[in-house]
Amino acid sequence: MKDHSQPKLVRYLETALGQVIGSMTGKDFRVALEENATDLAPLEDAITWQQSFSILDGPCFWIAAGRDLWESMGRETLEAAGIEEVTDEDCRSTWQEILNQTAARVAAAMTADHTREVTASKGEEIEAAEPRGVTWLAFSVTGSDNMWQFQTAWTRELASVGAPGVEEAGSPARDSSASKTFDLLLEVSLPVSVSFGRTSMQIREVLKLNTGSIVELDRSVTDPVEVIVNDCVIARGEVVVVDGNYGVRISQLVSREDRLRSGMAERAHRGRV
Repeated sequence: MKDHSQPKLVRYLETALGQVIGSMTGKDFRVALEENATDLAPLEDAITWQQSFSILDGPCFWIAAGRDLWESMGRETLEAAGIEEVTDEDCRSTWQEILNQTAARVAAAMTADHTREVTASKGEEIEAAEPRGVTWLAFSVTGSDNMWQFQTAWTRELASVGAPGVEEAGSPARDSSASKTFDLLLEVSLPVSVSFGRTSMQIREVLKLNTGSIVELDRSVTDPVEVIVNDCVIARGEVVVVDGNYGVRISQLVSREDRLRSGMAERAHRGRV
């Protein structure tokens, strides 16, 4: 039976997972809570995923998917990318990527609905041990020809985020007049760029560049890239591929003080060029 104290979190998950699977496979899938599911059957060869969010300490969200789901979604995704020979490990890692992207979208939905910024930490696969103090619910993923079931649980603290009448600690209420003024700015477009790194070269070195030349940057391949808005570094993340295009999954948001410092440094750098 659906718990009406948790409608927002249910909606976040339904929307986020459906969008991620759809974008990665190129097909339409519907994710929905199974409201009448009571006795949940064990899932065969299940992958249990544990997720944390910045607004709470410790893991607060779990998803368990049987082989039928994670293998099917893995194959659908990889075949959509033109990969025909797919192993179990390929399907497993692809499903983990789907869950990472889903958690990021759930966090973005929370941020949009609430006055506090929410980010998702990188989740991890755990042994299928049931966490204490949570209730598991059944969800379904429905495609054109098949339906799969998975199970999800979360803590009461996560479910209460944004619930009516619940104020988040340390989050002052918005002044209505300030909010209206701010709303006028929401349609303003800002240039967003991604920096993979920088370097300095002498003019004689620049003049020697030709097709095939390699320019070494000041960042290793394991370092996160920087997301820049109006000359300010606002976040860092890792490069991903979405529908054949490059994208960046945000892994860290920069504090307001660091944003100001990065903007001043960037303008100073440009002034010297």
